[in-house]
Amino acid sequence: MKQHRLSLIALLFGGFAAPFAQASSDDGCYPEWSLIHHQLDACSNLPFLSPGNDSQVNLRLLLTDAGQASLPEYPVSEYDRTLGYGPVPFNLAMLHEPSTPVEAAASTSTAPEPADDLLQRIGGDVASLSLGDEDSYAEGEGGRGRSNNRDTARLFLTRLLEADLPDAERQELARVRLRMLQLHLEEGSEDALTPTGIETPLGQQFARYLTGATAFYTGDFDTARQDFEALVDSEDDWLRETARYMTGRTQLNAAQRNAFDEWGYPQMENVDHDALQTARTAFEAYLAAYPEGRYALSANGLRRRLYWLMQDPRKLADEYARLFAEANAQQNPDQQVALLQEVDNKLLTVTTPDAVDSPLLLATLDLMKLRTDAPGALGLEALQAQRGSFQQHPALHAYLLSAYHFFVEGSPEKTLESLPSTLPTTPLDYLTFSQQTLRGLALEAKGDRQQAAKLWLDLLPLAQRPLQRAQLELALAMNYERSGQLDAVFADGSPIRTPRVREILLRHVAGPDLLRKQAQAGGVPNEERETALFALLYKDLLRGHYGDFSTDLALLPKTTSEQPAANVDSLRNLALFRWAGGDTSGYQCPPLAETAQALQANAQDPKGLNCLGEFILRNGLDGFALDRQPDEQVLGGSEPLFPGPVYSRLDGYLQVVADAKASTEDKAYALYRAINCYAPSGYNGCGPQDIPQSQRKQWFQTLKNRYAQTTWAQTLKYYW
Repeated sequence: MKQHRLSLIALLFGGFAAPFAQASSDDGCYPEWSLIHHQLDACSNLPFLSPGNDSQVNLRLLLTDAGQASLPEYPVSEYDRTLGYGPVPFNLAMLHEPSTPVEAAASTSTAPEPADDLLQRIGGDVASLSLGDEDSYAEGEGGRGRSNNRDTARLFLTRLLEADLPDAERQELARVRLRMLQLHLEEGSEDALTPTGIETPLGQQFARYLTGATAFYTGDFDTARQDFEALVDSEDDWLRETARYMTGRTQLNAAQRNAFDEWGYPQMENVDHDALQTARTAFEAYLAAYPEGRYALSANGLRRRLYWLMQDPRKLADEYARLFAEANAQQNPDQQVALLQEVDNKLLTVTTPDAVDSPLLLATLDLMKLRTDAPGALGLEALQAQRGSFQQHPALHAYLLSAYHFFVEGSPEKTLESLPSTLPTTPLDYLTFSQQTLRGLALEAKGDRQQAAKLWLDLLPLAQRPLQRAQLELALAMNYERSGQLDAVFADGSPIRTPRVREILLRHVAGPDLLRKQAQAGGVPNEERETALFALLYKDLLRGHYGDFSTDLALLPKTTSEQPAANVDSLRNLALFRWAGGDTSGYQCPPLAETAQALQANAQDPKGLNCLGEFILRNGLDGFALDRQPDEQVLGGSEPLFPGPVYSRLDGYLQVVADAKASTEDKAYALYRAINCYAPSGYNGCGPQDIPQSQRKQWFQTLKNRYAQTTWAQTLKYYW
């Protein structure tokens, strides 16, 4: 007998996905380059078991160790690069295969027969009909109506051809099924879809199936249930099995009819528990009769939905544990993603550790409860009392206790005492990698940076699973940065190869000598040379090293390509330093190189200061990324090695205003620009200074009175 199956994703999760989805980490994500997160940071996941990870990531790490899932490592997309990502840390979407269809095609022993061939074989006027265009529901739309589609219509037509029916009845039944497909039946539809002229007992059973299906899609669940129950003893094996499955599905839909508000959020108090119990009985009867049946995957998925609606997390967790035990690392990636999202939305975010027996799910929940902002935080005694649940996974339980000592108690000493003290001799799985990561972090927290660096280096050859090496490179880079060994990151043969890690350190920490060296280094990517040269020239100019700027300007390549300003790689836009100056609001500025030479000769040169401010203004450099130091706990957050304070153009304008030797034009323009620093919000956009409004009013009055004949006094109408 042919086995016709729906899409694997549709069967496994069909009917279970609620009409809402809990957002995780996909939109507007930016990474925080740190290895320690005490709270959830779903945009900055790491490949070790951490409270700060998205729960789906921690669960995926555990399942990968168990051979029940896989953790991929895809090249960082251009989009993620613009958000500042490297391989690690990562957002959840970076684990999804690029350009993968949402639903994977079901694997079948034979390809389905083309629809036109089916219609031709049925004959009569049906041969001239069509199954129509591709199904029109968008992803996430349609509810139960999604299963009224071309695949299920094709399946029904195939069954008609296999059944012993008169041609006329077969054609009438096919016409009605095609009509049903075209109508996209929904709640409240009143379309009459009753086959006529059906006289044989088997034909009447197929006709009753169609009336039941019509009632199901239009929301008449009582009629649908009666029709399907009448077919559970049908002589046709397909009708018999499908009717049993649809009886449960009908009762489930009846149970949840009023269980969601207009926005799709659950209202559990409105669940019809009598219908829910009937549905549960029906699905259990179906699975008992057809454990490997056509709809077994779907029935199990719908049974999980039953447990969720019943608010029975223990049974739901048991079902997930069973699914994991049957899974393997080679399963469809979309199937993995869908299951992990389901577990996250329906179990992990709404239950507590005492309701879960599965050690992998329990460990995932425990890590969530170790977050500093977690409701119902987990205490040490409660965690110790879980030992019995981890009888088959004692190392995992021991790790959770170590994580408690580190993330909750903040005790690196207790953390080290509770962790293995020897180095593994074989490649690291993710649990062992987590143990060693926590050991290294505890050494760092104790201030034993030398031992921590040795550990990170020793682990590198053992880190063979996806993303492990990238994390170790980040850990080692942060160690070198904080121990005053930044040059080691860029030494020949350095194990730190992740471009984004190296770029962050060049931009925010490196001094002029290292930047100059990397700007001319061979054997490194061109992007790194450009990054170093950009940071060198920018800081030369904006930290007051005007002579060095003039010298280093010779390092500019003869041709420079301008990067899009919105791209993070605008931090490599070397064309910026070829700024030509010109007429800027009636004030003439020379090219940037000449402005730097003027300031080299006299750091108080009025025109030089005004034009340096104009360079900043015209290129959108107020509050530029290289002027902002990352937080001290993240990569690049240590004390910068480039000397000199960050330049503020408002300071430059005020120096010109106070300069007795400055010309009337220079002073008037400086006042004009200083006043506009506060336009239109009233907040300073040119630097950190907080100037009282009374002082800004005085600037305005001075410009209007003392410099009334200038263009800027005549055009400026307001102060802010």
